[in-house]
Parts: sequence; C-alpha cells; structure tokens
Amino acid sequence: MDFNKLIARVKAILLTPKTEWPVIAAEEASVGGLYKDYIVWLAGVSALASFIAMSLIGRSLMLLGTFRMGFMAGLTRAILSLLLALVFTWLFAWLIDALAPSFGGQKNRVQALKAAAYS
Repeated sequence: MDFNKLIARVKAILLTPKTEWPVIAAEEASVGGLYKDYIVWLAGVSALASFIAMSLIGRSLMLLGTFRMGFMAGLTRAILSLLLALVFTWLFAWLIDALAPSFGGQKNRVQALKAAAYS
C-alpha cells in the first residue's frame, strides 16, 4: 500500500474536487482494489482514532471525572466500527448504482463504489 498516494488522493478530493473527480472517473479500478487500497485504510484510521479516544484518552464528564472504556470493549467497538464502515460503504454504493438510471446515469457497480468510497 502506497500511503503517499492515499494521502495525495484525500488531499486532492478535499482541496481540488473539480479537477480530481474526472481523474477518478477515468481510472481503471476494481471492487477489491478500492476496498484494499482505499476504503479499508480510511475506515481503519477512523476505528483506530475512536479506540484511542475512548480507551486510552477517555472522555471528561463534568463533575464526574474522566470516563475510559475498557481495553477489550474499546477494541470490540473499533472492530465493529471498521466492519460497519465497510458494509455501509457497500450499501451506499449499491444505492448509488440502483438510483443511477433515475438521474440519467448508467448502472456501473465499480463507478458507484468509487463515488461511495471517495465521497
């Protein structure tokens, strides 16, 4: 996995979306490749950040002190968060693909997953 390429793609989508989306649309991709090279990594960063925030740092509750989730509970939450992110990305892509003809587009599973993953 080329992390520099991943970071460059995220930056380009956030900073120059008008020029990046045509580049994305023209790229050859596969469902497995999108999951392996992009979706899993970004979902993993989110799950890891959630684990660190809830289990290691904790939340400050006014007048009650700091609440920290247990290690195993935090790890379970992070794994479920990762799995749900992967499933919901697939569901979002399925919805995009199903609705594409209603908006004048073509049904294309890979393009729908690109739209779901990169958005």
